[in-house]
Amino acid sequence: MLFSGKKNKIGQLCAEIVTQSDDAVVIVDSTHRIVLFNHGAELMFGYPEKETRGERLDLLMPERFQLQNEAILEEIGAETSGKISQQRRTRQLHCRRKDGNEFTASAQILRLQHAGAIYYAAIFRDISQSKKTEEELLRLAATDPLTGAYNRREFSLMVEREALRSHRYHHALSLIMFDLDLFKKLNDSYGHTAGDKALQRFTTLCTNTLRNVDMFGRWGGEEFVALLPETDIEGASIIAERLRKIVGESVLTYNEHKISFTVSIGIAQFKDGETTIEGPLSRADSAVYDAKKAGRNRISAFRN
Repeated sequence: MLFSGKKNKIGQLCAEIVTQSDDAVVIVDSTHRIVLFNHGAELMFGYPEKETRGERLDLLMPERFQLQNEAILEEIGAETSGKISQQRRTRQLHCRRKDGNEFTASAQILRLQHAGAIYYAAIFRDISQSKKTEEELLRLAATDPLTGAYNRREFSLMVEREALRSHRYHHALSLIMFDLDLFKKLNDSYGHTAGDKALQRFTTLCTNTLRNVDMFGRWGGEEFVALLPETDIEGASIIAERLRKIVGESVLTYNEHKISFTVSIGIAQFKDGETTIEGPLSRADSAVYDAKKAGRNRISAFRN
């Protein structure tokens, strides 16, 4: 251990505290080889201390994050001032247990000097659960609770960001609006739970069919929207027609009922300089009205 052989009583007490602490404490030398691995670290990472002695810190990290994590140590090591803030010394690191499971840890990293040699001490705390909770709260705030599609607020924000990017790089951008046909009749015939199932099925069909770069949201009721980056109105029409066919061929089974439903679709392309959803949404909504008026279960494109 780093403190072995020290006569100073306080030093011995500090060593004992580190040894018995429930927090994971790992100390490495200037070459990032482990010289201290306390009981808390054994519990957190799953390695007995003897298996870590002399091993590089890489042992505790997924390979893809090793350079990133080591750069953090180098950053701390480059700071020679004793006035480094607590915030600057605390980092989130990507870690790996002996069994291969990965987790996120908050690590307070300290630069130490002993007998002319440089060491780094990292005090780890597993924050993966709180991280998951934080991510889940963010997800819930951004999505519709029934379907899991983006909600109106989040979708509008995404449109603004993508529209600015589209305007900057002169890329086409299209908006698709979906309105399930005769949805009130479906609810009246089979019940609102069946209607909810239909909305969920529609969301699954769309998200499975749209591209990874596309964004899909629930605008309200039986109305949904999709944003298609780098896609002009002709390309959007091809995608919309594919979705219309897939939805029309789908059959929802609910309480021994076979339920079919269709969708009317309106398409609009963003005009040069448009950076909000209002204009293209109004045109797409008008196109949906034309599709409904023409007999439903069809697409209509608003030509600028």
